[in-house]
Amino acid sequence: MEAKITNLLELVNKLPEKQRKLFNRFYSVNLSESKLILPDKMREFVKIRFNSLKKVENQKIISINNNFTGEGSLFNELRSLRPLPKIKINKRELENKKNCLFCNPENFTPSDSFGRIKGKYCITASNIAKYDYFHSLIIFKEHNPLKIRKIWLRDYFETAEKWFLEVKKLDKEAKNNFLIWNCLWRSGASIIHGHMQLTSSKMKYGKVKKLEEISEKYKQKFNSDYFLDLFRVHKSLGLLREINGTKMLFYLTPVKEKEIVIFSKEKGFANLSDLIYKIIKNYFRLGVKSFNLSLYKIENYWIIHLVDRGNLEDKSSDIGGMELYGNSVISFDPFKLSEKFKL
Repeated sequence: MEAKITNLLELVNKLPEKQRKLFNRFYSVNLSESKLILPDKMREFVKIRFNSLKKVENQKIISINNNFTGEGSLFNELRSLRPLPKIKINKRELENKKNCLFCNPENFTPSDSFGRIKGKYCITASNIAKYDYFHSLIIFKEHNPLKIRKIWLRDYFETAEKWFLEVKKLDKEAKNNFLIWNCLWRSGASIIHGHMQLTSSKMKYGKVKKLEEISEKYKQKFNSDYFLDLFRVHKSLGLLREINGTKMLFYLTPVKEKEIVIFSKEKGFANLSDLIYKIIKNYFRLGVKSFNLSLYKIENYWIIHLVDRGNLEDKSSDIGGMELYGNSVISFDPFKLSEKFKL
């Protein structure tokens, strides 16, 4: 049987009983077939756009919910073939350094109260409009965020680790560290020039705190580790890769397209830079140009999320009311993503 998301229930039913029970503990799944009637004048357009009248008239939709976290995804591969309005993008914009403040950060960005931390390929700056107590930037020397090298990425992360240590010296209570990388405008970046953002807060962010609480309650109820069991579920379906003890999941309930979640007990997160570099290179190979990366720690795990934010030329947002208040709507199959990834 082909490993694909619409065959998930059958794939689960073929698992050994112990693995099947663990999957059913974690996930609720519903497969439905939605039917529609096409007017005659629309049939030719549909045939050209979607390559199949039958697939449009009888659409398979699979809904997956995580029973503990509340994460949920609705999969329909036809969503990726919808006609979307486009905007013209001049690719030279990515190389245009004229009037770029981040190309001259020491003169055109503020510094933190403890000064700047300089890496070989980056420098820190304080965020001029902060959204938390400590909020700063890692500004890349390379203007174009789509130009990336392994040695550069490691330097960015090592510089971030140094920044978190400096913050800890100033305030020991600001111990909840968070790193994000919004790559280009689809991901929320307001400036093209490559940069990451760092925060250290006294309060844990809501979603991080919730996941931590879920892990604790799971341990009490099942006398087992939530994360280890999550790994087991994904591994049983071929949706996990393990690299030197670090787990990489092709996530069953992605927040948006092509989400990958990494769990690692490495001492420092800079040690994960090689793996993240490989993932980003795979993203580029699959046509991803804009993505979000987030990094935080729960218990002994560094948890890193990467997610595709869509075509740079798409005029409409990939986030709508469903993603904000319901379940995420997904077109890219995590099983296909796993097949296409080369590490």
